[in-house]
Amino acid sequence: MPSLRRPVVTCLIFSCLGAACASPTSPRPAGRESRVEPLVLAEPRAPRDGSLPIAAIFPAAGRYALSGVQSLRGVRLAVDDLNAAGGIGGRQLALLEYPIGSYFLDARKAAALAAEAGVLAIVGANSSDLSMAIAEEAEARGLVQVSNVSTAQDLNYDPATGHNREFVFRVCTSDGVMGGLLAAFAREKLGARRAAVLYEVGRTYSARLARSFIDRFREPGSRVTKEFVYLALETDFRAQLREVQAFAPDVVFLPGSFTDATLIARQAEQLGLRATLLGADAWSSPLLFKRGGPSRPAHFLDHCSPPLRFNERYRVEFGQPIQGCRAALAYDAVEAIATGLGSLGRIGAEDLGDRLSQTRRRLRDAVAAADFVGITGRVRFDGAGDRPTGMAVMSVEPVPEGGYLTRLEGWAGGR
Repeated sequence: MPSLRRPVVTCLIFSCLGAACASPTSPRPAGRESRVEPLVLAEPRAPRDGSLPIAAIFPAAGRYALSGVQSLRGVRLAVDDLNAAGGIGGRQLALLEYPIGSYFLDARKAAALAAEAGVLAIVGANSSDLSMAIAEEAEARGLVQVSNVSTAQDLNYDPATGHNREFVFRVCTSDGVMGGLLAAFAREKLGARRAAVLYEVGRTYSARLARSFIDRFREPGSRVTKEFVYLALETDFRAQLREVQAFAPDVVFLPGSFTDATLIARQAEQLGLRATLLGADAWSSPLLFKRGGPSRPAHFLDHCSPPLRFNERYRVEFGQPIQGCRAALAYDAVEAIATGLGSLGRIGAEDLGDRLSQTRRRLRDAVAAADFVGITGRVRFDGAGDRPTGMAVMSVEPVPEGGYLTRLEGWAGGR
């Protein structure tokens, strides 16, 4: 099968050049309104060799590009393994890669292009904002979408109709489940009775996690919480941390990025705040606490604990250590589609042509019924397209020689 891949580095270079050329001070023709054009860095052609096409939509430029590249690598590994094992019913999978920017319009455009190219399913994306844009197209076109890391509670819910999006699935958990599991861990494992939550106001991910944690931590009503907020791009958190210190919490939940968590942890340590710090999946980075952190163990939840064999393969294949669960979950997202395809029986040329819409519907039903053991554990979906699963509890501990050691402490909510 001819290669359909475009080097991500090339995409990044061209995207940067495009950004440099699009100066806001450039003259604009009179009478023309300024508008944002979707950024899709490559538009692969549909295969004509009888292979089964699936699309991967992930950002290669912008704020989500780092995890987007990691996710795409996981997709590639899964497709390579499936094809090396004989494909699906003797037919190879064809991977159509759509590298995009980190804006929802980019994802929506790529999803439309993939649908028009005749793909059977879409894998992506690694951000709730991007995945929700894909979901709108996928649902409207009757096209299966499986996201690897998108935790927004309403990803697979359409507010316009009041119903679930039946073609949209994810192999991770949601913000609501994650906040509840972390609250249970704080109550039951750490014995916490007072919890402060310091989150970025205006960021949906951070605010939703904060709310789900608070609601669950207060149950059955004998525990106390207090909310504190900061603005996007804020770097000095000492004013908020002094208020947190006066509240005297047992734990402080920081549902923001690993960069925010590192800054907050270092400043909290300087102020003498000794509460246990807690985080969610956005803490998953080898750069966490690289510039200083707490003097006692901190804890965060992640979607999986990738097996060592997969970690080593990723390192050898791409020359970099794996970071978090994005690649492993992307691998399992492909496996979910492949499991569905494998249950359809013979897929003829007409099933990819005149009967494509019926094939996509049959695949949707097959993916909904899938139940297999992936590299991140058992994968199956409930009626809303969510994966019922627990989460890995990661402990980040200071070590005598300096730095921090991150290790798997256990599982919250089962596996």
